[in-house]
Amino acid sequence: MAAGKDVADVLRPPLIDRLTGGQWRAIDAVAAVAAAFVVTFDFRLGLMHGFRFLMPTPAVAVLGLAATLPVAVRRDWPVPVLAVMAVAVSTLTALDRAALDVDITLGMAAYMAAVRSSRRVALAALVGTELTILAGVVARAAAGHGQTDTAHSMLAAGAMWFVGYGVRERRRYLAEEQAQRERAEAERGRLAVREERVRIARELHDVVAHTLSVVTFQAGVGRRVGTTRPAEALLALRAVEVTGRGALEELRRILGLLRDEAEQPSLAPAPGVGDLGELADRVRAAGIPVRLMVTGETAALPPAASLTVYRIVQEALTNVVKHAGDAEASVRVRVGPDGVQVTVSDNGRGMALAESASSSRPAPNDTARHGIVGMRERAAAFGGTLQAGPAPGGGFRVRAFLPVHGLSAGQVVA
Repeated sequence: MAAGKDVADVLRPPLIDRLTGGQWRAIDAVAAVAAAFVVTFDFRLGLMHGFRFLMPTPAVAVLGLAATLPVAVRRDWPVPVLAVMAVAVSTLTALDRAALDVDITLGMAAYMAAVRSSRRVALAALVGTELTILAGVVARAAAGHGQTDTAHSMLAAGAMWFVGYGVRERRRYLAEEQAQRERAEAERGRLAVREERVRIARELHDVVAHTLSVVTFQAGVGRRVGTTRPAEALLALRAVEVTGRGALEELRRILGLLRDEAEQPSLAPAPGVGDLGELADRVRAAGIPVRLMVTGETAALPPAASLTVYRIVQEALTNVVKHAGDAEASVRVRVGPDGVQVTVSDNGRGMALAESASSSRPAPNDTARHGIVGMRERAAAFGGTLQAGPAPGGGFRVRAFLPVHGLSAGQVVA
């Protein structure tokens, strides 16, 4: 590379790639006019006799123009242009006036039809062109004209068609390769963003963990000195308030980082055991009778445990609606001193659902199987258990237990 040479000049694409669509159409128009002149008047430049013209008959002149001028619009109507030129060349061949010059324009039209058309249309255009010209060759032979080569137009059209088809496939391959690179680049960008979010979330987790430790310590100080030194207890409670608000803001930031970009934040409160009645009403509206019984001190449940109970019941009833058929469902939630017992049963086609959930092979009820796995994961998050299988009297039953200590038993029935 010469010193001081501009990088843009070095990376400049070749001239053929810099031509615009209008410039290519102008080149086609010039080529069409020149070819029309040569073919129509049988223009020759001899070494001994100079220029030579042959005045054509009106029919030959029209055919010569039809075999050449349409090249000017081959980029706009590639298949119609090829069809018109194939008929003209075939007729000229039958009249023994198809010079080698028409092969240039015919090849240009065949090339463009292969490049611009779909695979099926391009193949049909090739077959039609070859058969049309072959008809002219047969007619020429039947007329008893001279034994000169008559297949040159067929060979030219076929050869240029294959060149154009190769260019088309190459462009399609490069476009797909470029699309794959762009998809891979976008995926790498998403992974980078996700990794960065995880890193930030871990840092915020450390901050929140430290903040909660401070809150716990200050609350303990306030409890110990509350009766003897009220002023210090008030300062401790104020520190708890300020620190707790800061921790809440950090938690909101964590959730904002981990939320999916397409997910919209919901302003509605998280559902819980108290919303099971509305859930049962929706299932009844879907045509499944539901009996609901909730006992115990549901208000004493932590929000996370209450949400988990709601989701387990929701998923179990969803499976009843989807897979149990004409069935009735029963939901029992009992809050005891050691935890929450959840039982959802139905009298529908439970055996097929159980086989789908327990089989190691793919089963038709994949959604039910995945739902059971999700319910089991929710229960395991609380150190609980979940069993799902056919009920003794028929149907299907889901039983879950969430160990939530520190609850007192009661009798609240919904």
